[in-house]
Amino acid sequence: MRITLKQLAIFEAVARSGQVAKAADLVNLSSPAASMALSELEKQLDTRLFERVGNRLRLNSQGSLLLPLATEALQKIEQIEHAFSPAGAELGGVLNVSASSTIGNYLLAKSAVAFCQQHTNTLVNVDIDNTQAVINAVLEFRSEMGFIEGQCLDSRIAVEAWHKDKLLIFCHPAHPLAGQKVKPSALHNMPWVMREEGSGTRDYFVNAANALGMQLQEKFRFSTPDAIKQAVKQGAGLGVLSELTLEKELIRKELAIIHVEGLLLERKFYRIHHKSRNFTPIGLEFIKFNKMFLNTEG
Repeated sequence: MRITLKQLAIFEAVARSGQVAKAADLVNLSSPAASMALSELEKQLDTRLFERVGNRLRLNSQGSLLLPLATEALQKIEQIEHAFSPAGAELGGVLNVSASSTIGNYLLAKSAVAFCQQHTNTLVNVDIDNTQAVINAVLEFRSEMGFIEGQCLDSRIAVEAWHKDKLLIFCHPAHPLAGQKVKPSALHNMPWVMREEGSGTRDYFVNAANALGMQLQEKFRFSTPDAIKQAVKQGAGLGVLSELTLEKELIRKELAIIHVEGLLLERKFYRIHHKSRNFTPIGLEFIKFNKMFLNTEG
């Protein structure tokens, strides 16, 4: 008996979701049918592909070996179907992408909705986490592409500049430095409310601050921009976030900006993908769509 496309699709869906029931929903099968397809695949290959960790399935070494091959085979089929579809046929399918926090919440959430409204037979799943988690999702073939705020130095990943951004240092409006332009030394030993380890925002700011000899005293650490803004509003310390996340609070005068001499906080956002993985037709269309969408938004 030959390996079937259904088996490979189930395998990839389980690898992406970690659960057979969720994978079954992704490929429009019942849970028993999905479980049987996965069992048949393991039987044909004479090897286990997953390890059970709690209530989730995690790829083992054999599964990790199979995943890029299965993904490539499924993409080839999709490309064949697209190449021979009638001219003008509606684009359809599911696209899985990952994005770091600022990009996902303030850019991709809007562009994904606009894309699916234009291409009504498509579904774009946007998984939002920090930069390192996005890189891992691309490395593990769970996401076709990723959008990150930090650096990616893994040689297996292709990196392309995608958009521009600026970080702002902010504080409570009653802070003595609110609205002022100060030297870096004026911020020495002040308490900071920072993003978590693995955050692109955190890494970029810490490197820029260290280059000026700023002494950062981290008082609190949170994994979301909203939590950081709330803490700063309560007077917990200074914060630094993308200007994308601060627009409403600055207009309402709930937060204030501190300008630091010589501190350059302009940065790039990047789009990444695995070098051994080709883009699907829906992925290519999403890339084109975002170029136009960002120009319109910007």
